[in-house]
Amino acid sequence: MRDRFRMVGRAVALLALTGGLMSVDRCQSAPKRLFSAGDSITRAFDANLPADNLNLSWVNGYHGFWEEFFGLPDVKSHNQRIDANWGTAGRTNTIGAQNGARVDDLVAQAAGAAGRDITYATVMLGGNDVCRDTIADLPTDAQFQADFTAGMDALLANLRDGATVQVVAIPDVKRLYDVGIDKTALGITDCETLWQLTVLGFPCGSMLSPSNTEADRLYVQQRNLGYNNILAAVTAQKAAEHPKKFISYTDVTFTFPFQSNHISDIDCFHPSASGERLIAKGTWDSGFFATRQAGS
Repeated sequence: MRDRFRMVGRAVALLALTGGLMSVDRCQSAPKRLFSAGDSITRAFDANLPADNLNLSWVNGYHGFWEEFFGLPDVKSHNQRIDANWGTAGRTNTIGAQNGARVDDLVAQAAGAAGRDITYATVMLGGNDVCRDTIADLPTDAQFQADFTAGMDALLANLRDGATVQVVAIPDVKRLYDVGIDKTALGITDCETLWQLTVLGFPCGSMLSPSNTEADRLYVQQRNLGYNNILAAVTAQKAAEHPKKFISYTDVTFTFPFQSNHISDIDCFHPSASGERLIAKGTWDSGFFATRQAGS
């Protein structure tokens, strides 16, 4: 089942990508006006320092004088790669992502792209749909699909012809659990203990609750896979409906075998700086601009 979902996602991504590259009647805009829709992963929450680390965002991150001066990590974000490949003139870098956002927040976030002449948008949402307080709180597939479809419609309505959109898979939250078990948080306690202490107020009880069985976690992983399958299918549908836009899906954020060093040392949940860098590279290399490798 898991392999089948992966194959579907990759096939959808390949069709969307090659369809855009092979079409001769479309003109793709340079991705110089960037917009991200997403959640705390896109805001690089707890990636290096507590709370948001916008400089370490896989898509909107930056690394300038002060980041260099203080020796902060460099994730080689999409924003940085755009500068390196297309220059800084006419650039905009807008973060629409909000901490705690779910797929049903995409409509509201998409409004942030209105009037900005966005030429490149990324969407990475759904982690907080998998990560609910309890398994019973997980949205149905029908609700998830309806919310994502409405959000994509709202986003695409705010993008001009020639714009590029990349939809990114929900990471494998079960993988987070499996590699986090043996990880130490803040050099003080193991992640499992941290999860037990914070589960009542932590946004992933559906996976991390100590009362869950392995069967429970495998069930949540299957829902994770199912939501990604919906993301892939809706993305393909929107690519067909909008032939003058360049729309693709990538599942690299789910399939990559993340290790414990890719998880935050602060909360044992969000990606670390090295995790954000892997996401930046994987999503760039599986998108429409993969051949542009300056700044990588």
